[in-house]
Amino acid sequence: MADRLPNRDSIRRSLDLQPSSPFFTLLPAEIRNLIYAEFFRLSSPRQHIIHGQSPDEHNPAVLIEQWGHKPCITDPTERDIRIDKFLVTDPMTSAGILWGNRLASEWCLHWACEEQGTDSQDAAAREAHPVAALVQEAHRTHEGDSRCQSEEPPSPPPAKTGFLNILTACKRMYLECLPSLYGNTTFVFTDTRTAGDFLERYGGDVDHYPLRSLEICIRVTNIITEMYYPHGARGSDEGPPAVFAGRARPSLSMKNNPWQRLCDRLVEQPNLQDLRIWLDSSDLRPWHKRVSETRFFATLFDVRVPDKSRFVLGLPELPERRGPDSLALEGHYLEGEKAEKAPFTIERAERPNNWRVHLRNIVRQPQRRNVQA
Repeated sequence: MADRLPNRDSIRRSLDLQPSSPFFTLLPAEIRNLIYAEFFRLSSPRQHIIHGQSPDEHNPAVLIEQWGHKPCITDPTERDIRIDKFLVTDPMTSAGILWGNRLASEWCLHWACEEQGTDSQDAAAREAHPVAALVQEAHRTHEGDSRCQSEEPPSPPPAKTGFLNILTACKRMYLECLPSLYGNTTFVFTDTRTAGDFLERYGGDVDHYPLRSLEICIRVTNIITEMYYPHGARGSDEGPPAVFAGRARPSLSMKNNPWQRLCDRLVEQPNLQDLRIWLDSSDLRPWHKRVSETRFFATLFDVRVPDKSRFVLGLPELPERRGPDSLALEGHYLEGEKAEKAPFTIERAERPNNWRVHLRNIVRQPQRRNVQA
């Protein structure tokens, strides 16, 4: 897969310092950095990162890595309303179907962010904007002309967000404001692999990409959580359960899977000031019966955020201890002394009952077929 990351050294060698520009000559670097930071805060300080591939325009056989972004409109501290809405709506109505789909959304709490830009013409301005394309436009502009392009800056595509327009002003501004972009933006991820790939690509360069604020909201699959389940068989911890053996990706293990790679990347981030992780499971079985929290989150104990209150781990609530089946994995939950020693703050809240949603969908489908007939 081809890669398109602008060559900063090439830009730096050919840039014009612009000694006649009042912005660069009269304003000290500290003031300019404050202006850049305020620009990104006013544009949208929280951005969803979207990752994909597209054929190269000159060579369709080559796939080009594409990074996109979309403004986040969700307050992660608010209560998840999907459960209540789903339970009070008729599953046969359009509202019931809509809330059922929102419960199953891979964007979880950020279902409204997923839908924005697709439900009205007014939302088109908030549509996902390909980061790589705009950065490359700036790169091509700066490569072709060493002078400042401030007189006629490249126009952004119509109906797109202006979040990254400042990068296209000129070479010097591009190099100066890039660290401010990464240092003053909360990057939001709703996909494990995208988060891991982003941190692998940008997280290692703290000078140019000083990532300070991350939010990860993920609905993990049971194939991932099952790898951390304490099955009891000696040596079984190193591979997936037998139910997955011989199937797709049999090489997955506790030490080699997208979630573990993401956790390893988080450990490597030295500048994190805010980190919020919200998790749910797509498994039909309850969280407390299948997820060993002490094993699943073991690597997060090595992640360092200066203030424990700003490293929040949002987990499903545990049931009250009523009978031997209520806490099937006793000793594997992050509670009591284990929670107190953790470098993060644990916030538990209700999650959708996947089994109930599944049964409701089964009941709804035959009725829908009868109505259509």
